[in-house]
Amino acid sequence: QYPPTSPSRNEMTDMYKALEELGHLRLFGAAGRNDHPLPAMGSKVVTPTLLEQITDMSMISLTPKPTNTLLLGGIVLAVAEGILSVSTGIDLNLLVLLTITAALLDKLIVNGAVFETATRIVMPEYREKILRHEAGHFLCAYLLGCPVEGCVLSSWAALQDARFGGRATSVSAGTSFFDRDLSEEMNGQRPLSRDSIDRYSVIVMGGIAAEAINFGRADGGAGDEMALVRFLSSINPRGGGAVTWDAERVKNQARWGAMQAVLLLRQYKASYDALVDALERGGNLGECIYAIEQAARETGEEPLDKPLGYVVERGLYGEWTDVPPSDATSQYGKVSARTSDASVA
Repeated sequence: QYPPTSPSRNEMTDMYKALEELGHLRLFGAAGRNDHPLPAMGSKVVTPTLLEQITDMSMISLTPKPTNTLLLGGIVLAVAEGILSVSTGIDLNLLVLLTITAALLDKLIVNGAVFETATRIVMPEYREKILRHEAGHFLCAYLLGCPVEGCVLSSWAALQDARFGGRATSVSAGTSFFDRDLSEEMNGQRPLSRDSIDRYSVIVMGGIAAEAINFGRADGGAGDEMALVRFLSSINPRGGGAVTWDAERVKNQARWGAMQAVLLLRQYKASYDALVDALERGGNLGECIYAIEQAARETGEEPLDKPLGYVVERGLYGEWTDVPPSDATSQYGKVSARTSDASVA
């Protein structure tokens, strides 16, 4: 179930909106909110070929690959144990037993934080990928007008932060955001809207998009994909022509979300880089938001006043154009009922 509203979350949301109205948070809700369009408008049908054309990336780049961290770690430990056994005369079976016991205690007591620390030492690029991955989630949420509650970049940080479960956490890194509209809709206070589904999709795919942009391939993000699948699969259609989110529709929504996230992160690159720098320095939430806004002011990044382009269902794979669809009814590029896919709940 999506986190319910609470007095503290409502107060946080109201604070963000108040600062936005005062002109202090110019990029909060810069896309998809307050009459600002998303980067890509028009049809929500995004084929793999069209996604590659719009993002200038291959589908492989935007598809998280299975991580081999545990396998590599196991191989390193096995070699180390063998060398230690030969050089000291300690029974190899005893060393294996001690290693397994230590690994279990690490997982049970500190959520694998010790193993994660060792991984960061052996693989320095691991930390950089986590950093840029979470910055992608953070900035997408912020640009879409969803208040960010916090961001942690390691298991140790998650253990000390109650927002990520504290001692009971299973989180190794993450970004916590809150969408009041989605929360109220998921908890039955009003019908679920397509706009809320779309915001969640873009934010969830923001980490994968960030890795693909910065490293050419997303290593992490399999958990994000599964979160999106679980979310969409949990939606129960309620008449009015609404249809179930089957596997093909879920895949299309993931492609659509990844496309929007890539376009957002590229459009606001200066703010993204400033956010990465603030997170890397251990900045708190306020310092991260200040970094975003300061970079936007210095480089002239503004809220979107028009889409970067439109997706049009034309030809075999669809087309990407800067010309609004002929049947658009507003600056948001709304199209016919066949392609707007609005009836979801």
